[in-house]
Amino acid sequence: MSVVVPFGGGEEASIGPALGRLDLGPGDELIVADNSGGAAELAIERARVIAAAGERSSYHARNAGAEAAGCEWILFVDADCTPEPGLLDLYFDPAPAARTGAVAGEIVGDPGQDAIAARYARDRKVLSQTDGLYGRGRTVAATGNLMVCREAFEELGGFVEGIRSGGDVDFCLRLQEAGWALDFRPRALVRHRHRESVPALLATFARYGAGSRWLNGRYPGLSGRWPLSMREMARVGTDAVRLTFAGNREQAAFRLIDGAGLVAHNVGYRSSNRAR
Repeated sequence: MSVVVPFGGGEEASIGPALGRLDLGPGDELIVADNSGGAAELAIERARVIAAAGERSSYHARNAGAEAAGCEWILFVDADCTPEPGLLDLYFDPAPAARTGAVAGEIVGDPGQDAIAARYARDRKVLSQTDGLYGRGRTVAATGNLMVCREAFEELGGFVEGIRSGGDVDFCLRLQEAGWALDFRPRALVRHRHRESVPALLATFARYGAGSRWLNGRYPGLSGRWPLSMREMARVGTDAVRLTFAGNREQAAFRLIDGAGLVAHNVGYRSSNRAR
């Protein structure tokens, strides 16, 4: 299998040890697609680092990594994810059926993160392929932990480039429209290091908003703005007060982040999804 990791900068402290947990067998390869210009200076054991700085886009980096890959199956894993032992083997337990174009593993939050933004993301199962945002309906999957058949990838022309967000959803939809299946292996698990500051988390929600608008342009009615209204914000405030008086201050804080996330997504929905 070819494992492709897009590197956008900022993950220097964890990318080496995280990738070191991959159980690579004979014929497997590890490719780091440098989208920042800095990964080439990292000492990443067993990895081949390639340049992928044509634009600041993780989708561009994934395409560059896939082009350099030589195996039948390509596993995309994000640099801020730590694979659980046996990840590659678990993707083939059981083996993918014929016409399976992609297989998604699970993404959970790193339990070692104690910042409130990271605890919030774990609680809300952000990025989960089975219970969270990407698990709803099981028609799409996040590229933080996604194995793709090379034949299907080449048939589709890879990921759309020139965008910041929404490319994983678009790829999965095009995959299934072309007659390929999307399968799931919830035991093939990685632990994702979420943003640790609330402003950074809200910036992520704003980026999701920009991606939602872009997706709606390609698939009308698919991905609208998160519902924001005075009534909804009043409900958020009421819930926060009720939870505080009940002694559950953490969930009260999470409800306030829910409200701020609604605002951030709506702001992002009005912004450009164009990659730099």
